[in-house]
Amino acid sequence: MKPVKNNIDNYKETKDNSLLFLIISVLALFIGVCSTLVFFAYTLIDFYSLSKFIIGFTVIGFIIPLKIYQKWFNFIKYEMIIFNIIGVGPFLTGLFLCINFLISFNPTTHKYRIEQLYVEGENNTQYLGLILEGNTFSGEKKITEINDINTNEILGKPFLKLTIAEGFFGYDVIKEKKFVK
Repeated sequence: MKPVKNNIDNYKETKDNSLLFLIISVLALFIGVCSTLVFFAYTLIDFYSLSKFIIGFTVIGFIIPLKIYQKWFNFIKYEMIIFNIIGVGPFLTGLFLCINFLISFNPTTHKYRIEQLYVEGENNTQYLGLILEGNTFSGEKKITEINDINTNEILGKPFLKLTIAEGFFGYDVIKEKKFVK
């Protein structure tokens, strides 16, 4: 008669990496959101396109098979979903905008005459608006709006010196925005 084998010898205890998963997700969320907010202000892209990038990069995270996630983090399906929504989407969007800003080509500098200044908004959310010569950049709020209203900086300086470069991924970025005489 054969002795009965115990499967205890073949059993390997799996290490729970839930804390690591949580730390990586939260760090990716904060790094991604902060870099997205910083570089979105300098990239000539609208909020609708930005939201498409966040959704697209989140979907890219779902393309990675669950087996790969399980190999590194011992994820279950729901942890993978949370990781992609919280971590991968915002982080890759922030990285995308950062690379687009830092690696830019063909900077062009122009001086535009300021034809008119106006204040718009309510008491708490007022901003100073600019109308440039020939109504240039009228649709680009990132260029024609100034949130931190400092009229001393603008007084006596009738020109806006603007340097715009083409980013690595094809989206224009504002490299310099300065009031000059």
